[in-house]
Amino acid sequence: MASEPVSFPAAGQRNPTDDEMFSSFNLRGGDGSHNVDGNGPQARSRRRRDPTASASPQPNGQSSSDFKPGAIVRVKLKDFVTYNEAEFFLGPSLNMVIGPNGTGKSSLVCAICLGLGFPSNVLGRATAYGEFVKHGKDEATIEVELQGEPGESNYVVGLLITRENNSRDFTINRRKATHKEVHQLMSSLRIQIDNLCQFLPQEKVAEFAGLTPVELLEKTLQAAAPEEMIAWQSELKDHYKVQAEAQRSADESGEEIKKLEQRQAALQTDVERLREKEQYEAAIAKLKKLKLVVAYNEAREQFYVEKKKKKDAERRLIQLQRDSAPSLEAVNKKQEYVGGVKAAVETRTAKLRDAEKDAENAVRGIEAAEITVRNLAGQLEAEQGAFAARRQELGKIRKKITELEAKYEQNPREFDPAEWNRRIREQEHKIRDKEQEIAELNEQITTLRTQGKEKNRTIQTAQEKLAALDSHQGQLLSKLRQANNDAAQIWEWLQENQNVFESEVFAPPMLSCSVKDPRYSNLVQAFLQGDDFLCFTTQSPEDLKKLNHQIVNVMGLSGTIRCCTADANSFRRPTSQAELNALGLDGFIIDFIEGPDPVLAMFCAEKNLHRTAIALADISEEQYDKITLDGRIRFFAAGRQSYHITRRVEYGSGAVSTRVQQVRPGKFWTDKPVDDSVKRELQCQLAEAAGEREELKQQNTKLLGDMDVLREEITTINNKLERLRAEKNELQREHSIWQALPDKIESEKRSEQDKRQELVETQRQLADLEKQHDRAVLKKAEAVLQHQAKLSDIREAYQALQEAKVLLIEAQSDFEVLKEKNVERIKNLEDEKKALGEISKQILQIRQRATEAKAAAEDALSEEERSGGEFSALAKTTTLEQVESDLRAQENLADGIEANNPHALKEYQDWAQKIEREQANHDRRAAQLADVNAKIETIRSQWEPRLDELVSKINDAFSYNFEQISCAGEVGVHKDEDFEKWAIEIKVRFRAGEALQRLDQHRQSGGERAVSTIFYLMSLQSMAQAPFRVVDEINQGMDPRNERMVHERMVEIACGERTSQYFLITPKLLSGLRYDKRMRVHTIISGEHVDPEGTIKMNFGKFAEIQRGLLNRTIPFASQMAKEEAASQASSMVEASQA
Repeated sequence: MASEPVSFPAAGQRNPTDDEMFSSFNLRGGDGSHNVDGNGPQARSRRRRDPTASASPQPNGQSSSDFKPGAIVRVKLKDFVTYNEAEFFLGPSLNMVIGPNGTGKSSLVCAICLGLGFPSNVLGRATAYGEFVKHGKDEATIEVELQGEPGESNYVVGLLITRENNSRDFTINRRKATHKEVHQLMSSLRIQIDNLCQFLPQEKVAEFAGLTPVELLEKTLQAAAPEEMIAWQSELKDHYKVQAEAQRSADESGEEIKKLEQRQAALQTDVERLREKEQYEAAIAKLKKLKLVVAYNEAREQFYVEKKKKKDAERRLIQLQRDSAPSLEAVNKKQEYVGGVKAAVETRTAKLRDAEKDAENAVRGIEAAEITVRNLAGQLEAEQGAFAARRQELGKIRKKITELEAKYEQNPREFDPAEWNRRIREQEHKIRDKEQEIAELNEQITTLRTQGKEKNRTIQTAQEKLAALDSHQGQLLSKLRQANNDAAQIWEWLQENQNVFESEVFAPPMLSCSVKDPRYSNLVQAFLQGDDFLCFTTQSPEDLKKLNHQIVNVMGLSGTIRCCTADANSFRRPTSQAELNALGLDGFIIDFIEGPDPVLAMFCAEKNLHRTAIALADISEEQYDKITLDGRIRFFAAGRQSYHITRRVEYGSGAVSTRVQQVRPGKFWTDKPVDDSVKRELQCQLAEAAGEREELKQQNTKLLGDMDVLREEITTINNKLERLRAEKNELQREHSIWQALPDKIESEKRSEQDKRQELVETQRQLADLEKQHDRAVLKKAEAVLQHQAKLSDIREAYQALQEAKVLLIEAQSDFEVLKEKNVERIKNLEDEKKALGEISKQILQIRQRATEAKAAAEDALSEEERSGGEFSALAKTTTLEQVESDLRAQENLADGIEANNPHALKEYQDWAQKIEREQANHDRRAAQLADVNAKIETIRSQWEPRLDELVSKINDAFSYNFEQISCAGEVGVHKDEDFEKWAIEIKVRFRAGEALQRLDQHRQSGGERAVSTIFYLMSLQSMAQAPFRVVDEINQGMDPRNERMVHERMVEIACGERTSQYFLITPKLLSGLRYDKRMRVHTIISGEHVDPEGTIKMNFGKFAEIQRGLLNRTIPFASQMAKEEAASQASSMVEASQA
């Protein structure tokens, strides 16, 4: 439903005529009618809107061209929260939504938020989408029509919420769409419902005041700045982050280079020593190479010398052999004869050995034949024994066959397996029945034990509670449990889980605080409510969210949580103690409460206890007048009464009213002992549980006895069952044996046949063995004869050998005689041969040494050194001894140099490489820093002037708004060295003589914050990039003067030309406010008695007719009535203050 009410003329203005009063207004009633002027039936007809139309009908003569792209043209709801079905046609400028609390004003805000695809947490309300479906319904639908771009159709965004699976389904222009597509559409239209500067629901008003200046700058730019400025800011943030990182890296690399250079310099002394030592080591290496070359040269020269000596020795040996040849010829011939005889001796010796070997082989043949004879004799004897044994076995088999045939002729005892099995199963069934009874008893015993454990826990809990009641903390916890069991459970959980929070979470003030002087207890509690005593206090918003999640989502409880980040000392008393005493007051409440500082700070922030005074004694009339005239103390209590002073500034400085109430006895912070009924109840629970536990014990004992009886019966049945099974097995065994006898007889007969066959086979084997034994005896005799022949060959070979040995002795004697005659010549020849051999051996050694020296020199020298000729030239001018002497000298010099760090040179070079790498990194980072600085300068030179211009416009509008209510406001940009800390600073002043103070949650009252918030949002209106803005109940908490001034400025700004769409949600308005033709007022009325058709009782057309008649009578007297009403109000306020 929507209407645009009439504005009354201000005092002194000309009264409009009826035609003038209604000519500019086009009213729309609850029946959907438009242009209500009372002329013709068309005014009262119900008009259905075509759902396929691209634009909604626009009353008040406003066309769709007045809407900015993205503005909300129409909202339609079905089964959403409190609405069965409703459709809102909205205006392009200021839309004021009014109606009593609970009628669904904020539900319209929720519908806009959810319908445009934004999450529910933006609203600060329910998080589950299914909770927005009307009670008793399964689905809810939302349809939001947005103004399209010029020349294009409007966008119709639809949302279907299903309660069962908590799902959302979107459509765009009645075509199914994804949430991402909806979000992209909102971004293209610059709709930012998650920005508090555009969308400020009722639950987020306090959050807006809590925005940090940095966050406020971010939100302001998103709401009022062009897209390129937002993009520049984002780029600047990124570049400043890169700049900070590059600067940090450059500084770190510079410091690292200095450290590396210092470490390198510390090694300089050791490096110089090591380099000097390296020079000596280079000279040593060169001398070692030269030594190899000199050694090779000397070995080569010695080889040539020894080779010449060998040639001389060979010539001498040849000459000596020529001179001694005639004399040694006879000796040589005799020596040849001796050699021939020796060869004959050796030949005959070999023949003797061969004969002996043949004889040994013949002996081995005899032994082998003997072994064969013995083996065959043994086998023959064994087979004869086996033949006798098989004959005996055959006799036994015949005897067994006879016995089995005799047994088979005898019938066994009668055996019925089925009967025996039946008797056994009967006993088994009895056992199973007994075991089932035992299992049932076990279940009963288990149940009793579980009940017993539960009773033990009940007894233990009652005992612990009784013990706790005897302690002070236990008594307090008991009181807390009596006052609020949920709060007691939460506190018990908190005591065990404090470690999960960033800071300490404090117990309810009922436990954590106390009144220092009991006499003031009732006075203190007169200004506190129940939740003030039972709330939990956190020190950060994160802890508040975490605790709220635990209480609501995990534990399923309800509890009050408050957060206070301010320090208790930051809350200043409005007067000094001396001034307070002069007014007859003893002190401020906060000074009489003892407790943790964060809890006291919470009391100051939430209940203003640092500004509320109390006194034990009543105050005098004179003291009361001083308090009211002073104005700094609005709340106080004295004696048995509490006072609440209210000032109505719009009616003058003397318009003061006071509400006086009796101070009631406090429920908390008393020395009253714990209610004995709690203790008695616990004792009764304890006694009852003990009695029940004793009864359970008796039942358990009886069940155990029954179980023992059943077990004994099972033992008896088991014994009987074993006897039956033994008897059955015996009979079954006998019957089985008798049945198996025919098979056994047949088997034994087959065995008899087999044994007969084996006897025949054994007889055949005995005949074969006897033949083999005879042949082995003949072979043995042949081997003995062969041995005799071999012995004859041995005797012949021995005689021939002895003859050859005699001839050898004679030849050797003749040779020795001739040899003695030529001893000297032979000796000379032998000496020459020996000398020649020594020389040859020496040559071989020298050649080997020269070869090794050459190889070592070639390995040691590089190709360049070998071809250069330096070492060859040096080797010709020195000796090996001189080189070795120089080498020892250089090694002594090198050994004399010692460095403190033997690895200093390598470390020095490593540091140099690290310095080089780090310097390259430093240069690269410096280049990167220069590049990012240039980018920052380029972007900032464009962005910062635009920002200053934007904030200057906001400041002008903000300051002007405050000037209209005789206050002061200022908006500026705080430009910090850290770009991340650039921020919007809002400063306000509401009282003359005060300095401008920064707007925050602690310095200003709730009404002052609300005024500042709406003025700031209004300052953004002319620059708003968003197509619409929403403010929900921002005027609540304002005094009438501020509310009137704020309303006038809002109408003036929001109804101006070329401004974005504006929504103001409020439950009530003051009378006589200013209205504009461009604004639209939507009045929401709901309830069970509202006319469902909306055409009879809630027909705004009829309301207009009634209003016309009233205006004819009341307008001429409006000014006089206003004066009389103001005088009456002032008089009533004076009377109230006197009372």
